[in-house]
Amino acid sequence: MEARIIRRSLVTLAVGLAMGSASVANATNGYFAHGFGTKAKGMGGVGMAISQDAYAPGINPAGIAGMETRFDASVAYFRPERSFEASDPHRQPQQGEFPLAGGSVDSDSNNFFIPSLAFVQQIDADRSWGIALLGNGGMNTDYPAIDRECQDQQGNPVPGRGVFCDGTAGVNLEQLAIIPTYAQKFADGRVSVGFSPIISYQRFSAEGIGSFGPMSEDPDNLSSGRTDSSWGYGAQIGFQAELAEGARVGASYRSKIRAGDFDRYAGLFANGGEFDIPSTYGLGVSLDVSPRVTLSADYQKIRYSEIDAISNPSTNQAPFGADGGPGFGWEDVNIFKFGAQIDGGNGWTWRVGYNRGENPVQSRDVMLNILAPGVVKHHFTAGFTREFGPHEVNFAAMYAPRNRVSGDNIMYQGQDIEIEMRQYELEIGYAYRF
Repeated sequence: MEARIIRRSLVTLAVGLAMGSASVANATNGYFAHGFGTKAKGMGGVGMAISQDAYAPGINPAGIAGMETRFDASVAYFRPERSFEASDPHRQPQQGEFPLAGGSVDSDSNNFFIPSLAFVQQIDADRSWGIALLGNGGMNTDYPAIDRECQDQQGNPVPGRGVFCDGTAGVNLEQLAIIPTYAQKFADGRVSVGFSPIISYQRFSAEGIGSFGPMSEDPDNLSSGRTDSSWGYGAQIGFQAELAEGARVGASYRSKIRAGDFDRYAGLFANGGEFDIPSTYGLGVSLDVSPRVTLSADYQKIRYSEIDAISNPSTNQAPFGADGGPGFGWEDVNIFKFGAQIDGGNGWTWRVGYNRGENPVQSRDVMLNILAPGVVKHHFTAGFTREFGPHEVNFAAMYAPRNRVSGDNIMYQGQDIEIEMRQYELEIGYAYRF
């Protein structure tokens, strides 16, 4: 009875904490995290065929089938370093043109703390249910109000401030996924199937881009600086199978999450503020090459092309916010993840991994992606677990080296722009097995 009360209290606490701290800034594989769960993050994000904690539904809901009752909590320190550089304007702009000030500008607000929480309840040796609360995000920038030359409504040069002549400029996207899950083993425990309805909550704000008002269908809802929010829904299904002793495969599909519009940004996002979350799918393998060493590999696809606000080219000849209006021009990305795990004995487990994503941003769209430079490709990871009876302490580290994308300023011919990002992440987690 006491254990049941403790478990119920932990679930209630988890939901409350997650809803109160949805602010995230992950921008690794586009704006999806490179993995979910401290153990998976230490192995490059793999988790389609190997599941080790209550965060498993973030990758493959089948992973909790028969899993022991456990509670996982973690916090990540995430540091994305974002900047852009523009060449000096080479001529006086004409009316309607928009050159950037020459030089390099760094985005502020580089330090973020990101919580994750999950719980699994074992029903019997073949069945478990659980709930995971996980964050995504990453379209986050905060450029200072630099002094520069701007233009008045007649096209005359005037002193101004801010990257886009409207003060401090940037955007912030925060997403929380609430993932209740049921999973069950079949075929004498060799096959596991899991299903998760997904509830999403997201928030967005933008400021400092009011100068784009003449190019917007709804300039009053373009750059208010106010936070707007929406709820959405989707589903995920997955399976895992043991092909032979120590050899496993897995696959998962997550539907497109249909969310409410950002009405306060109906003049920015295509189709009047529409902003759904793209579908993803993937598959993986895991092999115990010795009693102490496990190797795993995953493939994942993120279909940004499903979301007009993200995938429409910034060169679209329509106003911001209109049907078919400009977006960030992001393409679908293919991600390959590799991880190794070594049982070190005496309660120690060691992990290393590599995650190779694709840059979704094209050269033609560099100007608008100053606001969302999610261009990193390579992620190097490491981690460990230390067990103390029913307690676990988990740790993971990630480094994504600098990546750059260059292109022309579509609003001022002949000016070169280069955007760049690199990232660091340290995550520590605690788990209790009941």
